[in-house]
Amino acid sequence: MNREYQTIVLAGLLHDIGKFLQRGDFLRSLKVAGKHPAVSAGFIKAWHQVFEKVADVQLLIELVQRHHETNSFPPELQVQQADPQIRPLAYLVSAADNYSSAERGEQSGEYRDYKTVPLASVFARLKLNHPTPEVYHYKLHPLNPVNSFPQPFKALDPQQTNKYLNAFGREFAKMADSIKLSDFACLYTHLLSLLQRYTWCIPSNTQELMPDISLYDHLRTTSAIAACLYRYHKETGTLHEKAITDKNSNKFRLVVGDLSGIQNYIFDIANIGVGGVAKRLRARSFYLNVLSEAISHRLINSFDLPITNVVMSSGGKFYVLIPNLPGSAEKIDNWQNELDQWSVNEFNGEIIINLAQTTFNGQAFNHFGEILAELADGLNCRKSTPLKGYLVNNDAWVTERFTRDQPKIAAGLCRSCHKGAVSYIDDNGDGLCRHCQRDLHMGSLLPGASYIAFTRSNVPAKYQSTTFQIYDNYSITLFADAPDQEYPAYLVNKLTDSDVGEIANHPALPKLVANYIPLAHEDYCSGCSGCHDEKPVPGQPVYFDCLANRARGRKLLGYLKADVDNLGQLFVFGLREEKADRNSISRIATMSRMLDLFFSGRVEQLLNNHYDSCYTVFSGGDDLLIVGPWDEVTKLALQVQREFTEFTNNNKNITLSAAVSLLKPGIPVSRSVVVAENALEMSKETVLKGESEGRNQLTLLGRTFKWSKAAQLLERAEQLTAWLEADILSTGFMRKLLGFFTMYKHYYDRGDARGLKYLPLLTYTVTRYFPRMDECSGDKLDALLWTQNLKQLDHDELIYLDLLVKYALCAKE
Repeated sequence: MNREYQTIVLAGLLHDIGKFLQRGDFLRSLKVAGKHPAVSAGFIKAWHQVFEKVADVQLLIELVQRHHETNSFPPELQVQQADPQIRPLAYLVSAADNYSSAERGEQSGEYRDYKTVPLASVFARLKLNHPTPEVYHYKLHPLNPVNSFPQPFKALDPQQTNKYLNAFGREFAKMADSIKLSDFACLYTHLLSLLQRYTWCIPSNTQELMPDISLYDHLRTTSAIAACLYRYHKETGTLHEKAITDKNSNKFRLVVGDLSGIQNYIFDIANIGVGGVAKRLRARSFYLNVLSEAISHRLINSFDLPITNVVMSSGGKFYVLIPNLPGSAEKIDNWQNELDQWSVNEFNGEIIINLAQTTFNGQAFNHFGEILAELADGLNCRKSTPLKGYLVNNDAWVTERFTRDQPKIAAGLCRSCHKGAVSYIDDNGDGLCRHCQRDLHMGSLLPGASYIAFTRSNVPAKYQSTTFQIYDNYSITLFADAPDQEYPAYLVNKLTDSDVGEIANHPALPKLVANYIPLAHEDYCSGCSGCHDEKPVPGQPVYFDCLANRARGRKLLGYLKADVDNLGQLFVFGLREEKADRNSISRIATMSRMLDLFFSGRVEQLLNNHYDSCYTVFSGGDDLLIVGPWDEVTKLALQVQREFTEFTNNNKNITLSAAVSLLKPGIPVSRSVVVAENALEMSKETVLKGESEGRNQLTLLGRTFKWSKAAQLLERAEQLTAWLEADILSTGFMRKLLGFFTMYKHYYDRGDARGLKYLPLLTYTVTRYFPRMDECSGDKLDALLWTQNLKQLDHDELIYLDLLVKYALCAKE
């Protein structure tokens, strides 16, 4: 980037920082009175030494000061009153600001004190089939998933706000004294990280009736749009007012990238070697995540754009905003062909990177959700012709490319995937291919990794043992501690929290990752069938058999699979309102980031702090897959749903479906996941009696039910288990209840009156099993009364009797 370009990108990022700073006192006695553009300019003046090595400070001051055209601002703050030499650039930043917040929410009927207005939950606005809930707001906290739940309050405490602002000031001053200020990428990413940490919970417009766009997301998308506009107008020779203010020209191109074949690739691991699955499963999921990141980095690098132009990225999918320059479409199409060939060479076509693109003008930012819908159609079309760039040439099949040369198999085929040639022999004598060997090595390092460093350079020899090739010349290195100055990183992601202050020598961003894996310790395992007379090594991932051995009752694994219902519809239609659409790029970016914060950040915290025997296969974006002892995973499912509901402002329009499948640890992971996927489909598709649609449900032990019943049913199941353990009820009696339930189901499902014969049979069995009621007391009386209640045909627990009994039998054995 040239100096002028860097100044534009910084101006987009900092143009509205005054909205945050004017809420209280700040270091260096910064003047915070007056309009927010003046405060933004004052901030840059006060800290000019931070920016002067990479930007034209005087130009930067002018651009952040003059990014409004409205007459509500005095002339010294208006774009149109800028010096003619810089006016085009001022209009450029102003246009980026307007496009980022393309639709303004309904204005409040009266003035609001900007110092006390909190950020509203963006999820409260979503609407599909249900009314929207009461709007909750966010307290001021440095970004941390546990503090990112909206709460029912209306105004911030100015004193607390002032303390919060001063904490930001101290961290900013520390950053200014420690990082390499002459490195633009280092300064830009550390600024971006600090803004994310502190302004994620600050509204970008306090005078809206429902201020639900985060200032952080408005700043980063404004910076991204400004970068696109500058590149477009600079390279097309149109860097003048008339062209910049033209909203009808297609200056923008949005590219989506998506990895296909993820599930099959991750789970195509044979159950061989001591701990092999436990180490390699997480590694494969992690590798595909960083592959998606590296592909998005390659795209912004090829168009000379900052990291903010990756406007959304999670769950193996990314969206990148680029300028619509001449030849851009062909450049991306050619790259797609290269990716297709690379997919075949690297993965035999099992993992495919699909790209889709669309162009749009400035006015289209008013309906950014429609742009996403158009991209989704293009992506689906692309997925229907996988590897076309490799298999088709001039509209004809390249037939010789439909077969692959067999690898040299002098040492045999890989014992894990049975596809690649053996290139490595593990500690158990099993021959592995280079992919499976990479997974095994990466899996052993991941538990201790707190940082991912991305590089396009050759790394020094001392780092090579923890470095992995990802794509082309892009590699990552895993670090337990912050990388030192010698490492040639173009970006370092911190995986554990949002404070990246210790990574002073490199560009750095927080990237919370659900990476929890149970690790063995000296007393972890008392010996189980999966250990094969050898316990897991302390500090390394435990075996799946060990996880099953920690289950209550039957030694089974639970596979928890869950995802958000109707997510595509929520992004496209959920923000539409009668008066106007509310799906600006900044609002959609806020929603996407917050969803990922829950699945990547909060789920990780739950596992670390409460469910330490559960193993993260993946969790991010809008879905998760977690394996663990069946009883612990079942409790986790309920807590995830309960917290997801709170996290999304108790909005009935955004729901979660999930399934817990109970399986023996010896069943291959690939087959187990298919079972879990089918169970999740039951949660999505099963329409219960009295309901109009499926979804928003849990499937457990073959039964599907609404979340609203889940806690009550599991509480009863635990009660049955307690009665079994106390010999108040017997296993034989419980099995008879299962038989009676089968009869009842004939009546309930088909209206067959013959099923009602369960009533006299139940009465007879209870009479024989229990003494007279007046001779029962305590728990035995409770058990008798419960069984008597099963004679009520509409009893909720009778409808799910098989679930209750099966749960109790699993817990008791």
